[in-house]
Amino acid sequence: MTQSRSPSTQVRVQRSLPVWVKLWTLVILANIGGFAMSIFVAGSIRGIPSSAGAETALLFGYYTAMVLVAIVDAFLLDELFFRGGFRKTHIEGRVARLSTKGGKSDSMDDIAAGMRRTTIGFPFLLLVCGGLTYTLFNLVNRDFDSYYRRVGQHVVAMHIGTDAEQIEAVQTLSIRREPQVLPALKWRVQQGGEPAVWAAWALGRFTDLPTRRPLKAPLAAASRSEDPKVRREALVSLGRVQHRAADSAIHDEIRAQRDRDEAVDGRLLYALGSIQTLSSVPLLEDLLHTARPQTQRLAAWALAQHRDQRGGRKVVKILEARLPTASHEVRCALVHSLGILADEQSNLALMDAYDRATPAEHATLCARIQLSMRPDGDQDDRVDLFMPQDTFAMKVILSMAQMRATSAEVRARAEPWLQRIIDDEETTPAARESARGLLAGIKSGRDDNSNATVEEALGI
Repeated sequence: MTQSRSPSTQVRVQRSLPVWVKLWTLVILANIGGFAMSIFVAGSIRGIPSSAGAETALLFGYYTAMVLVAIVDAFLLDELFFRGGFRKTHIEGRVARLSTKGGKSDSMDDIAAGMRRTTIGFPFLLLVCGGLTYTLFNLVNRDFDSYYRRVGQHVVAMHIGTDAEQIEAVQTLSIRREPQVLPALKWRVQQGGEPAVWAAWALGRFTDLPTRRPLKAPLAAASRSEDPKVRREALVSLGRVQHRAADSAIHDEIRAQRDRDEAVDGRLLYALGSIQTLSSVPLLEDLLHTARPQTQRLAAWALAQHRDQRGGRKVVKILEARLPTASHEVRCALVHSLGILADEQSNLALMDAYDRATPAEHATLCARIQLSMRPDGDQDDRVDLFMPQDTFAMKVILSMAQMRATSAEVRARAEPWLQRIIDDEETTPAARESARGLLAGIKSGRDDNSNATVEEALGI
């Protein structure tokens, strides 16, 4: 008798990959894509996008990729450290149920993972992954975020923005010293227009560079521009960087302003004082006698800056000769300038200027000059001249204190004069004390002939 056998049925169990393996794969792909996006965006913005809309789209793609990579990385860490608790609870929206037919251990794990608190754990992981992604993105794209924040956004605005946006960008870049700033400003000054005026001004602020040679060629080219604003700003900046070859062009610009009966731009006189070429002396001497009072004061200051040039001491006589006929405000500038030059013979001219002044003028404050170097006259880039600010009487005495009254001729006149000032009841207490200190110094320590020589002091 034949036994019948029931046919056997084979059941194929399809095993899916573990979730953490899938997440690892996703993390690798996401990071590769994110790194590619970061490099592409950094290169595109450094190369200047075509429009503001293109820049916005690039930045949106860049930061979206950064966020997505951080989220994927956080899910992987959540799977590894918390068995996917956040995913199972908040993403899948359910908790695995126990099977009524003999539940398995992995179902118990799912329940435990779903019941684990992840409100703090996952956000913390997301922050950590975000910081790590930010660091890695900037590692592969050469610190793009820092570059864009400090320089890049302004460089882009200087290329594709409106005139107002370009000027604002130039103002910001004028105080930045990253290597990308100088080429951008050089490019902008060559393009002309109102932003080029500001770019020329900005280049003049780079006086702290180890060498100023890279500044001179673009500014010299701009000083030949047909735009008078660009030309003037370039000349001022050439003076600030002490490009001595620009002196004749600055002279021509000053003469052109006078021919048009305009007030001479004080910054041009400051430029001449910074350049310090003796070819400027005749023009400055003429301005000292014929220009407006403010210009005369600046001319006196500029003349005094030639003290270290060979033959520059001749400006002492020019300043002394102007003292008797100058207005009071110009005399203040002349006295201050003679103090800078510190020629012993100027003691005589200073004493005469003091004696010619009235008691009211003695007590009058000699005003300083606040010279704004910006094209719009704002005060965030300025120089203060004729400091410290003091009364005319104190200016004279302080300037005399700068000079070496050592010769018998000068001392024979300076010492009794100072004693007379000390004894004068109308002399202010501050001026009297300064005169007393100056007189004591002249009598005791200012005569080098009575001091010991170096050999005598050292006993050799």
